[in-house]
Amino acid sequence: MFVKIPLFYCSCGLLLLLISHVNCFAQLAPIDPGRYDTTWWNRTPIRLIQTNLREIDAMMDKDAFVNSIEAASANVVIINVGGIVANYPTRLPFHYPNPYMKGDLTGDLVERLHAKGIKVLGRFDVSKINESLAAKKPEWLYVGTDGKNVNYNGQVHTCVNGGYQQQYTFEILKEVIANYDLDGIFFNMPGYTTTDYSGIYHGICQCANCKKRFHDSTGMVLPVKEDLNDPVYRRYNAFRKSTSEKLFTQIGSFIKKQNPNLIISTYTDAGVDMTRSESSSWLTSEYEWNYFSTDHVKRVLGSYKDRVPSNLLQYFLAIGYRHIATSPNISRIWVLENMLNGAPLDVYVIGTLVNQEDRRFIPVMNDIYRFHKTNEQLFTNLQPVSNVALIRGSTEEYRGMIKLLTEEHIMFDVIEPQAAGSARLPRKLDEYDALILGDVSDMDDAFILLIDNYVKNGGKILVTGFTSTNDGMGTARNRIGLESLGVMPRYSLFHQAKSTYLKISGNDKTVLGKKEFEDVDLMMMYGDFLECRTNSKSTGYLKLLPATRFGPPEKSYYDDSEITTFPGIISNIFGKGKSVYIPWAIGAQYHFKGHYAHKKLFTAALKNMLNIEPSIITNASPLIEMTRMANRNGAFEWIGMLNHSGQIGASILEPVEIHNTTIRFKPLKPVKEIRLMRAGESIDFKQKDGWLECTVPAINDFELLCCLYN
Repeated sequence: MFVKIPLFYCSCGLLLLLISHVNCFAQLAPIDPGRYDTTWWNRTPIRLIQTNLREIDAMMDKDAFVNSIEAASANVVIINVGGIVANYPTRLPFHYPNPYMKGDLTGDLVERLHAKGIKVLGRFDVSKINESLAAKKPEWLYVGTDGKNVNYNGQVHTCVNGGYQQQYTFEILKEVIANYDLDGIFFNMPGYTTTDYSGIYHGICQCANCKKRFHDSTGMVLPVKEDLNDPVYRRYNAFRKSTSEKLFTQIGSFIKKQNPNLIISTYTDAGVDMTRSESSSWLTSEYEWNYFSTDHVKRVLGSYKDRVPSNLLQYFLAIGYRHIATSPNISRIWVLENMLNGAPLDVYVIGTLVNQEDRRFIPVMNDIYRFHKTNEQLFTNLQPVSNVALIRGSTEEYRGMIKLLTEEHIMFDVIEPQAAGSARLPRKLDEYDALILGDVSDMDDAFILLIDNYVKNGGKILVTGFTSTNDGMGTARNRIGLESLGVMPRYSLFHQAKSTYLKISGNDKTVLGKKEFEDVDLMMMYGDFLECRTNSKSTGYLKLLPATRFGPPEKSYYDDSEITTFPGIISNIFGKGKSVYIPWAIGAQYHFKGHYAHKKLFTAALKNMLNIEPSIITNASPLIEMTRMANRNGAFEWIGMLNHSGQIGASILEPVEIHNTTIRFKPLKPVKEIRLMRAGESIDFKQKDGWLECTVPAINDFELLCCLYN
């Protein structure tokens, strides 16, 4: 019998509830994921907890610490080792030792955790140095545009181009790697840091090292203002990226030379095995980004076959409120999104699990981690089953695309632009039915040629916004680069204005879908719009109706003469393939207002114009996020279902149970059994003409529908 666990419960009844919940899975026969020849960290079932140890945690009960990690079912832990504070007896004169430490905190924890079979990553942060040491090495420090260093609670910002990060970091790493049997290294806050913990901006670093290196590299004077319209700042942006990546690549090579078995993790793309990212709440936003984790882990899993995402749940509410937890319900969603996309579980706390003063999420976390451990064979050697790839563009457009695809239950991967033509892609581009380029403005010539050739050879693309209007450095081309879009290269720009619409004609509805647009003749368009012309082979639909009168009410009407000839969506045949171009940011519009007409146009572009067939047909609520994964050895596949209901404004409450969700799809192989892993039971299904159909009786927080093959 399945015991449903409420998301909040008193600690006295927790143990019995969890034991009953776990036992229901033991009734199902184990699943063999097949042989997997790779490292311990790539496409394997990782359950990570980062304990960001404070100085005073050196006085902890170490056995209680290890027991809490084991009780949480974690198999990887991050602990603070060096940088701002050395949690071991360092012999280096410019490495600040923890004043509360007696003995060897790092050595004791590594030994105890390894004895339990738990791997350990050492955390380092060289972005700051204690003020007592900083005073002796001013040439190592960041200098703001006001000519001053930044001292925050006695920790002084260092500079990427200074000696501490460029040379002394290697001394710290050498000492640690030689003395401790770590499994990996994690770097916090790599790169150029221009703000402090209070969010105060101090400007582009003006230290002598930065000025000299930038001038030597470009022949230019270091800028003092961040302005994307300034070509010097754009060069600085490229300089900042290249110097950060060069340093971290050097650090990575150094680490591997010292110990090739160490994995490397940080927030950059260069020189890492695990790409770090964060799902976190902020005081600056009213609403949480529900798809934070899906966003972050898909980027890595869809772009690199030799890299794994390490997307953490920030346990605490926000920077400035480190000692209380964020909403347990959004935390639950973010951790489950990691799991249901086949990524490692990852939670980050300040201090330890033992000393949290807000513990509401810990039992929920333990339940999810325990489910993952009990069924870890299902999270081993996975690959997504997706027929669409989304190439990441501008933030608001990208987020809107994720919302649209997720709500429509369209299975999709995410590809970073820089990875699109790389041999490191898990799948070739031509294996997808369609690519979506959502406002990918910066594209060099090689990237443009790659996409045009994809279409010419039979691919299909949906493109939006300012895609291909800049070169790879972000400099405006003043033309549309992609030939496959079927538009004249030159365009004019209509700037965002209220009361702007797209007029939908009867002929438009014939192409887009008469049923879908039966009651809609106008569509909101509140953003910048590219006024472009079709070429002789392409066809435009929807016409721009700009800035009509909206007040007073007596004057709120327009004349047909105000409707322009500029199309709001363009269809084109290019070689053997096809493109649809929406010359405005439809994703950003949907993310902003969630208007049904924008969703209708998006789905019409994919289904009716590009003729992309859905891989899953379902009556599931748009509040159910779905993922589809398959074992690489052909042992099984599964569909994950995550319940996003329960949100009212800024409040994220317990999800409402959703009943009788019908799912129809074509499994990769004939299926002999379907198991609902959360419910702990098998269900009936039908198979005909290669299609499988089943009904999921209930989805509470999540469900995982596992298909076992004949």
